[in-house]
Amino acid sequence: MRGLSPETKVGFLTIVAGIVLLYISFKTVGLSLFGDEVETRLYANFASVSGVEERSKVQLAGVEIGYVDAIDLADGHARVTIRLTRKADVHKDTVATIRTAGLLGESYIELAQSSFDSPLLKNGDTIAKTKAPADISDLARKLSGVMDDVKAVTTSLKNVFGTKESERALKNILGNIESASADIQAMLSENRAAMRATFGNLAELSGEFAKSAPNLAKDLKEIAKGLNDLIKKNSSNFAATVENTKELTAELKGILKENRENLKLTLTRVADASSKIGDMMDSIGGIGTAIGNVAKKVERGEGTVGKLLSDEEVYNNLNETLAGARKFLNKTEHIRVLLGFRGEAQTDQSNTKSFAFLRLQPREDKYYQVEVTEDLREKKKNDGSTNTLDSLLYTVLIAKKYSDLTIRGGLIESSVGVGAEYSMLGGRVELLADIFNFSGYDKDAENAQLKTQLKWNAMKNVYLYVGGDELLNDHYRTFLLGGGILFDENDLKLLFGLRSF
Repeated sequence: MRGLSPETKVGFLTIVAGIVLLYISFKTVGLSLFGDEVETRLYANFASVSGVEERSKVQLAGVEIGYVDAIDLADGHARVTIRLTRKADVHKDTVATIRTAGLLGESYIELAQSSFDSPLLKNGDTIAKTKAPADISDLARKLSGVMDDVKAVTTSLKNVFGTKESERALKNILGNIESASADIQAMLSENRAAMRATFGNLAELSGEFAKSAPNLAKDLKEIAKGLNDLIKKNSSNFAATVENTKELTAELKGILKENRENLKLTLTRVADASSKIGDMMDSIGGIGTAIGNVAKKVERGEGTVGKLLSDEEVYNNLNETLAGARKFLNKTEHIRVLLGFRGEAQTDQSNTKSFAFLRLQPREDKYYQVEVTEDLREKKKNDGSTNTLDSLLYTVLIAKKYSDLTIRGGLIESSVGVGAEYSMLGGRVELLADIFNFSGYDKDAENAQLKTQLKWNAMKNVYLYVGGDELLNDHYRTFLLGGGILFDENDLKLLFGLRSF
């Protein structure tokens, strides 16, 4: 090397640099320098290759693995030849998509692998799945439509809020919202303790209910079992009741058929009576005229009534009397009156027990009740026969209500007793228990008489109940099933046609 001239050294270095540059160039464009590399070509069909040209890049997972070698037309679509310049595993479920680098950059083909379990594509295979690029003109047209819609919306908003009246209305609305939010905040601040106490009570109530729920479910299960046994035991009685109802409807139909002529005659007489009502109204008109004349005489102070009304002392005394009567009537108007009838069937008795009661309720938490019923218990004789007492029993009760619990006491079925009522589910379901006749009924029933009921208020005026009687005495213990109907003062007004009760 020392014997070489500078010119020779420069020439030798230039040749080496040229060879290296030529090798790098061939590798960059994907050409084999010595022809020993195997070329891989794949094909893809696109509906449009807008922006893609020959020598455009082909990337897989963001890495350039080849370029577009040729673009041809085949059967109305563009057939793109992809030449791979580096080894890459391209699977059959690969998707070829035309993308753009940046907003206005060059277009290239992106290969996306769906999975790595499908077979690999070989030289000459076609990529089945392709996606065409988005058309800029379509995007511009859609964007123009969106802008038109935005312009229409802004124009509408301008028409609504662009005037001074709209501005004032909007200010008033915002002011009202601010005032309302301030009032709500003040109300919450003032009632924070009450709300905390309310939530605490609710939590305590839910806890108590969770504790008592299993026992309540057990009681309901036992009641359902008792009802099932009761229905099974009395299935024959229920069938007989249905048969009796059918016979009753048939008899009613026969009665109506036999008395059809009498009904026609009755309707004719009603029509005649209505025609006479007109004559009666004329007579009432005459009576009204006479009353008017009498009123004029009273107004002039003539006659005994006129003198009484003209005397100021009598007038004042009469006003005081009417005021006292008005106070008394106002008090009686607040007294609630309930009239009820009920009947119950007992499993060990052949007859149905009937009840009739009257309840006076001066306040919501207090009432008085009077009830009459029959004693239908059957007492066995020495010869084995039975004797039904068939006697009247009286009940007089005073009751006081504490929240959902009502305590009552007095005379129960002609003997001293006490009872309780517990209301559930907003008053739709009530649990009742009464204990009375503490000395027992006879030698077969030496314990007090305990009676329990589970009552369901099906409607305003109708209720049903199940329960048991004489639960402490084996000899007379029985299950019962009953129902009743209830009338309040408003129903009685309609029933009797009274304006006041």
